[in-house]
Amino acid sequence: MGKYFSDAVDQAIEDIYYCYDKERAARTIEPLTAAAEAGDGDASYILSRCYSGPQYSWRYHPFEVDDDKVEEYVRKSILQGSAMGVLGAMRCGMLTPEMQEKMPFESLKEAWDIVYKKAQDGCLFCQNMIGNTYFWLDIVKIEARFPETFPSKEAFGAYLRESTLACIPWFLKAFQGGMGFAGKNIHHLYQSGEEGLVEPQPAKAMEIAKLGADLGYPDWEKMYGTELLKQAGREAEGLHYCESAAGKGELTAWYQVGNAYQTGKVVRKDVLYAMSCYEKGMADPENLGCFNKAGELLFLGQDGIGQDYARAVKLFEHTYSEGNHWGNDMLGICYLYGYGCEKNPSLAKKVFEEADYSSDLKYYGLGMIYAEGMGVQEDIKKGVEYLQKAKNYTPAKEAILNYKKTLFGKWVRR
Repeated sequence: MGKYFSDAVDQAIEDIYYCYDKERAARTIEPLTAAAEAGDGDASYILSRCYSGPQYSWRYHPFEVDDDKVEEYVRKSILQGSAMGVLGAMRCGMLTPEMQEKMPFESLKEAWDIVYKKAQDGCLFCQNMIGNTYFWLDIVKIEARFPETFPSKEAFGAYLRESTLACIPWFLKAFQGGMGFAGKNIHHLYQSGEEGLVEPQPAKAMEIAKLGADLGYPDWEKMYGTELLKQAGREAEGLHYCESAAGKGELTAWYQVGNAYQTGKVVRKDVLYAMSCYEKGMADPENLGCFNKAGELLFLGQDGIGQDYARAVKLFEHTYSEGNHWGNDMLGICYLYGYGCEKNPSLAKKVFEEADYSSDLKYYGLGMIYAEGMGVQEDIKKGVEYLQKAKNYTPAKEAILNYKKTLFGKWVRR
């Protein structure tokens, strides 16, 4: 038997929540599944979290998202007598009246007391769970202290505020003890506050981010480092945190590192190294910044990076498919002239118009579309107006020379 739960559960919690190691996390699934099938309700609950998505652990743990398995294992955990399963099910809205009737506990408070005792005894995972019961105010239902049990609305409000603040020491214990995940909700509480209960305290939110970074948690290193990169005089310190995070597998941090080397504002400019950073970051398909910046380098073909329109198009198309329009001006130019892809002026016009920013490339592209009637009815006047917006862009200035205004004020070709 483990210190707080079974050996399988204690080890799984250690490997998933107290470290940032994908291989160790992956190895937990088999023994957890075996323990769950043997009747270990706590194993069933931890399994349910593994299948619930990246918001329930480090985003780079290799767990598949499976809603059916989540429901299956949450139900199992309750029926198998897991107090954690009861609290977890309540938090995610799965503790139905039917399941509450079937749970082998006299009340929610009895289940909570079991988890609370383990939290007191030092279990970081349980400390975080107790913190959540206060943060999300599940404690109201657990203690059955509803508005009608208070002498006034003000008294109930004071209880809610006191309960919300009670999450802080529990989250801090777990966070400082080695559970990086436990800092998320306390950081959110300080950053955004809780309407009517707690005012935002951004300075304290930064203290939490710094604490997590100094404890070596890669996701917190990236968060804190990114904030420092925005502060004059602290950019080098911020880059150091981001480089540390990236080296520990926090793929989102490669964007900050690559951007620092691409711009040369913090360190000596090294675009080849910047490109290698973006390549590493693209191992995470959601790391759209790396896709965009790598696409830009390939589109421009400068500073030692060979021009590769075909690959740039693929990278921009990926971010575009995710609703990100940062590279639309470059993607539009490729579509307009068939650079690295099939020529498609209509699609070029669409992506230009979806770019919600000013850009010489965007205005140049739209100008040529209208002035030359590329996929639309020719409208030289409108085309020239767009080209004039890109007056600092040499191809636009040269293109304008192909048109003139007649004595009657009509724009025509020269």
